[in-house]
Amino acid sequence: MEEQKGGLLVVMAHPDDESMGAGGLILRHTRAGVATNLICATYGEAGWMGKPPGANREDLAEIRAKELEEAAAALALNGVELWDYPDGGVPAADQQQITQRIWEHITKLHPRAVVGWGPDGAYGHPDHIAMGVCTDAAVAAMTEGDRPALYHLAVDQPLAQFYAQAARLAGNSHPLPLQPQEKVDVVIELDADEVMMKLRAIDCHRSQLEDWRIAIRDHPQLMKEGYGREPYIAVSSRTTGLTAAGLLGEFA
Repeated sequence: MEEQKGGLLVVMAHPDDESMGAGGLILRHTRAGVATNLICATYGEAGWMGKPPGANREDLAEIRAKELEEAAAALALNGVELWDYPDGGVPAADQQQITQRIWEHITKLHPRAVVGWGPDGAYGHPDHIAMGVCTDAAVAAMTEGDRPALYHLAVDQPLAQFYAQAARLAGNSHPLPLQPQEKVDVVIELDADEVMMKLRAIDCHRSQLEDWRIAIRDHPQLMKEGYGREPYIAVSSRTTGLTAAGLLGEFA
């Protein structure tokens, strides 16, 4: 994969955030020929779930790096920056350094839009929140003429309801403590083919597939309602909303 200038930059905390959180948005843009790059802050080495079969906890960082490589290919990403900040320890890392590195990447790529985590981290994850703060600061530090549009991943009420219902498929009555937003600015709605493409990217992250993500394959309508819906908040946008092709307004 070769990084290309312009286009879209997605800034996440863990391998799988890009597919599970923003897979539809990424696919919509890469399939339209928009160069899309990813920064991932950690190897996700703390996310041990006993998978895949035969894996060892000490090999998880290497496993997840490989999974991210496969997912990036499935999403047709142009480039991936995988950093090695400690999983679960991003808030304790040097925030100025992280912000500087993101700023340098934005300066190099000149994206039209940057997508990152908001201040809620979707469900309060400290790594998500810290990366979101650093991303916001890096974008704000750009000179006005070079500053890209900025979007945050969000959860709205329909998506929160989906996750609650999906968790129950696997007998889990305590889903993620999502923080749904009352108002979002953009909702990416995927068609059935796009949902299946997103699913293929998610499935690359075999070590992180919760039981409900396996069970949901037998519920295609529910899967379309959830995987097919991605809300975003426009923090700073020159053209709020989507183009006729369903891309962020900056790519009209």
